[in-house]
Amino acid sequence: MKIRFPNPALIVAAAALLLSLGGTAVAGALITGAQIQNNTVTGLDLRNRTVKNVDIGKNTVNSLNVANGSLRKIDFAPGQLDTGPAGPAGPPGPPGAAGAGGPQGAPGISGLEIVQAESASSSASPKVADVSCPAGKKILGGGALGLSAGGFIALDESWPVNATQWRARAYEVNATASNWSLRAYAICAVVAS
Repeated sequence: MKIRFPNPALIVAAAALLLSLGGTAVAGALITGAQIQNNTVTGLDLRNRTVKNVDIGKNTVNSLNVANGSLRKIDFAPGQLDTGPAGPAGPPGPPGAAGAGGPQGAPGISGLEIVQAESASSSASPKVADVSCPAGKKILGGGALGLSAGGFIALDESWPVNATQWRARAYEVNATASNWSLRAYAICAVVAS
């Protein structure tokens, strides 16, 4: 009996069929990262969307590796992006509810009145006029006025004697025989203490 060897073309075709059916799986199981020379695998060698976050070492991707305009706001940590200018003010909202009233403050002044007193009318000089506030009221201010003096007198003093009395004093600048008088005014009110 004669032994027949297969045709060489058949052997090559069978080997090609075996490699095509299981060659990449065998290569993937047999090749490790230690056996691949650095910088020899490129983006063309990788299938799209197959590299995950866990496959990338920290600080290995920088701005040179990222396409301009490809990142979104969510890709940045808080505070890393500059804020833009403020936009226009929106329409006013509805008014809020009225707040609770505050405590009642102490009363200020009340019962304001102007009290006056006048000196005797004569040609004597100097003249003094004292005016006092009614009971329960205090002086807030005061003043004085010369009457029928015709420019011959000068107001010398006008001051509060105490918290309830005002005094004014005037004298003749040029001696005159005309009768004149001095009127003192006190501004009085009840003042809360």
